[in-house]
Amino acid sequence: MGDIARAEDFGESLQRAVDWIDESDSCLVVGHYDPDGDSMGSTLALAAALRELGKDVTAYNQDPVPYICEFLRGSDRVRHELPEDAEFDLTFVLDCSSPDRVGSEFPQSGWGERTVVIDHHRTWDREFADLYLRDESAAATGELIYDLLEALELDITSDIAECLYCAVMTDTGGFRYSNTSKRTFQVAGELLDAGVDPWRMASHVYESQPLKRIELLREVLETLRLSDCGRLAFIRIPRSIVEGVERPGELTDGFINYGRSVRGVEVSTQLRELEGAGWKVTFRSRGNVDVSKLAERFGGGGHHNAAGCEIYAEADDIEASLETALVDLLDGDPE
Repeated sequence: MGDIARAEDFGESLQRAVDWIDESDSCLVVGHYDPDGDSMGSTLALAAALRELGKDVTAYNQDPVPYICEFLRGSDRVRHELPEDAEFDLTFVLDCSSPDRVGSEFPQSGWGERTVVIDHHRTWDREFADLYLRDESAAATGELIYDLLEALELDITSDIAECLYCAVMTDTGGFRYSNTSKRTFQVAGELLDAGVDPWRMASHVYESQPLKRIELLREVLETLRLSDCGRLAFIRIPRSIVEGVERPGELTDGFINYGRSVRGVEVSTQLRELEGAGWKVTFRSRGNVDVSKLAERFGGGGHHNAAGCEIYAEADDIEASLETALVDLLDGDPE
């Protein structure tokens, strides 16, 4: 199995991926379940690029295409089931580096003769793929897909450019988050040259929200609580709030950022109730706390400023434990 992250060997890894694409006829492109803009935008971009090269391509996700990506070309071609006898020469796993992140409904037949991971998260499973194209400094997996398309010497169409721009824009919070780099703006500029209209993209992603999302936001914000020290914010999304709502995870995506936006808050934590006795816990940090390390303690992972896990306990107990741990992390960090 491979163990390749971006360093002096990243170019070599890109070349190996190019060679494997040249040798392949059928490709599967899959992102993590409960896809976000980066996962789905990257999936659609790579699938379209591989089709441009004449490959037989299947784009898959066990969950629906998020509403912010429905306007992108190819979104209607994403499959949510695979035949048990499916065969692929090459499987690309995007925006996650662990096989369980593609979802429990992903069939064994989905693993191709070779598997390539393209990802930018800090935490990863080093054992299951044959090749890893990883760069923790990349703002989004979409940046790495752009690198691959450059290595393939493929002309980026306006449709592919829109998918990549969506990936990069959403994972940087509209180019506001600390993961935004000079490279991010360089890639975005190249995508504009390829035909992206920034207002069209921002309008679809940020200013075309379902009314139900706004109604849910009103209810969720009523659960907002700050710690006694004022540096931590907690919000909850119990099942009672989203009961009967289709795709609740998608409609509540980003609510956690309202907690982080409160003046003085260093870390915002969101608890979303799962079926059973568990909660999906998401963290957003301003930078003084590496929340990926905290998430790893509970079997999760992510980035320095954005991470998550699942915890099976009562919500009050979860918040109390996390508050103690987060205060310890804050107090242990230099000013």
